[in-house]
Amino acid sequence: MSTAAGGGRRAREDAPLTVQLRDGSVAQLRPLTAADEPRLREFLAGLCLEARRLRFFTGGVDLDGVARSVAQGGPDRIGLLATSPEGAVLGHALCVDLDSRTAEVAVEVADDLHGQGLGTILIERLAELAERRGTRTLVAAVLPDNSEMLDVFRDAFGAVPHFEQGTETVRFPTSAWRAARRRYPQPFLRPGSIKPRSSA
Repeated sequence: MSTAAGGGRRAREDAPLTVQLRDGSVAQLRPLTAADEPRLREFLAGLCLEARRLRFFTGGVDLDGVARSVAQGGPDRIGLLATSPEGAVLGHALCVDLDSRTAEVAVEVADDLHGQGLGTILIERLAELAERRGTRTLVAAVLPDNSEMLDVFRDAFGAVPHFEQGTETVRFPTSAWRAARRRYPQPFLRPGSIKPRSSA
């Protein structure tokens, strides 16, 4: 690949994308940067205790440390931020390489946006970007009582959870983003706005 072609692809990946949620509201997806750490920390602090427990497996998480870690950039990770037109953080997603072919994925959306499709959109976009980097498989650890998140992985990406050491381990190919798009009348994500039809 030429330098120009590689630069063009990176520019397309870094360009903000607008998505339309099930309730008709819109969000903008863009890469997460270190400068987002304070806003990400504020977003995490605004989550209810139950949402934090389901995301971090504990309600007493170190929010400063998590925000710093998530906002940290590097060649081994892809971070996404979803914001409102006014700039408020609505959700974030992250995948971190476990090896050259596998990455772990995590996602969180604002309490009042559950069921609006944003979680599915974030995972779909992560899978697409990860596949372009050569990652073949995404994995996630989910608490057994986090039925909403498990439904997203099952319904949109065809994942089959396996119970291991107190958590449900979810594993699916990065290529599943294509099946997710075909499964619904409209694509999950494209430049401009869309209307996802998913359960989270």
